[in-house]
Amino acid sequence: MNEQSKDEISLNDLFQKITDLITFILTQWWKIAIGVLLGGSIGFIYAWMQPITYTAKTTFVVEDAKSGGGLSSLASLAGQFGVDVGGGGGASLISGDNILYYFKSESLAKEVLLSPFDSKSNNTIADIYADKHGFREQWESNKKIGDIKFANQSNSQTNSRLKDSLLQSIIRDHILNGQFDINRIDKKAGFIQISVIMKDEELAKKYCDRLVTLAIQKYISIKTERQQKTVENLQARADSISYLLNRKTEASAVIQTAASTMDMNPLYKANSFVAAESTSRDKSMLAAVYAEVVKNLELAKFTLNQETPVIQITDQTNFPLLKTKKSRLKFAVVFGFISSILVIGLILTIRSFKPA
Repeated sequence: MNEQSKDEISLNDLFQKITDLITFILTQWWKIAIGVLLGGSIGFIYAWMQPITYTAKTTFVVEDAKSGGGLSSLASLAGQFGVDVGGGGGASLISGDNILYYFKSESLAKEVLLSPFDSKSNNTIADIYADKHGFREQWESNKKIGDIKFANQSNSQTNSRLKDSLLQSIIRDHILNGQFDINRIDKKAGFIQISVIMKDEELAKKYCDRLVTLAIQKYISIKTERQQKTVENLQARADSISYLLNRKTEASAVIQTAASTMDMNPLYKANSFVAAESTSRDKSMLAAVYAEVVKNLELAKFTLNQETPVIQITDQTNFPLLKTKKSRLKFAVVFGFISSILVIGLILTIRSFKPA
């Protein structure tokens, strides 16, 4: 009974303390209200000061070449003639998830920023970006930077170093730190989506489109570079042999014509017979070599087509872009709620230090 009575007393005491605490908090309602108003005002002003942003999105699918048994056997066959047609050896340079990291590379972003914004002006995308995001005013107020233009090609090493430094700041601190995102939306199907968020609608779409176009061109170039060189070398060899074969054909025709008109002279007939046989032998040899080179050339072209990835843009954002503005009401409620918790905590902390 005593233990049960003690438990009841403890619960009653706990309930009484909670009731007293709630009553005390309610008596401080005006302090809490002031905190909520201040926090809500701060949240409202913060959301009001945030700029409007525009989001450009592009979705594409990458179908990489698969190095199957048929392609491997063709490469093995070409190897018997001493010709390297690739066989997919360079296909792993950029493949799988590596393409995601390639799109995030600083060198690619720099190349996009330094490309012309349009054909009507001399400004680059970096110049327009600096104007729209307020960096131009900051730079002009800095004596070390001043009125700098990325479109202005200067041979000054100091000026070039300064431009590189500013571009790195834009890329690392802003574009790759929240303004640009790339991810797979469907791993099985290979769909990849790019998102670009900027303060100007035309700038966001221009950067997104330019980035996708440039990245796809470079991606295909890297994937097919080795095989493309093989095709070019074989084509040059085929052209060279074709030229020699044509020369031998012309020489053979000249010898036959001369022999038919000078067949009365026995000495000339003997010399022309030797020349004709030599030319015929060289011609036959060149024709055989040319036939093999052409076969290898066609095989190399076939392999190049097989190794060239197919990139299809499935969805591309058009004007008007998605417009985003932070909700003033939402931020006012959230900041007001956080402020009320902080005020209550502060009131209880002060109360705990007061003597009972």
